[in-house]
Amino acid sequence: MKFLKLSLLLALLVAACVPGLAQTQQLRLNIPFDFMVKGKTLPAGHYILRRGTIDDDVWTIESGHGSAIFLTNPVASQKVAHGPSLVFLKAGDQYALLQIWDEGHAGRELLLSHVQQTMVAQGTQVIEINAE
Repeated sequence: MKFLKLSLLLALLVAACVPGLAQTQQLRLNIPFDFMVKGKTLPAGHYILRRGTIDDDVWTIESGHGSAIFLTNPVASQKVAHGPSLVFLKAGDQYALLQIWDEGHAGRELLLSHVQQTMVAQGTQVIEINAE
């Protein structure tokens, strides 16, 4: 009887923990322009964006043509609610990934590289690409 109770308890514990492990954030996007992520240029195309399984600060963007791993910090938008999307900085013909948005007011922001800081200083446009 003890074995049955222990087995049931362990089964319930596993069932409660598995959904949390399965909640790895993933977005599918079609990005129509070449763009930079942490100094690496990636070509236009279909991408999958994933949150790290161990650390929410680590993200990966990948396609058949390239990938990048990068660090983020939390960011909030008090006034504007975003759908699942990416925000890019645009300066001239260069684009750089800036933010990742979940549903609502919470998102992630990439740590600004020297190139992005220069783009911001030169005055840039902000382009938002929605998830598919």
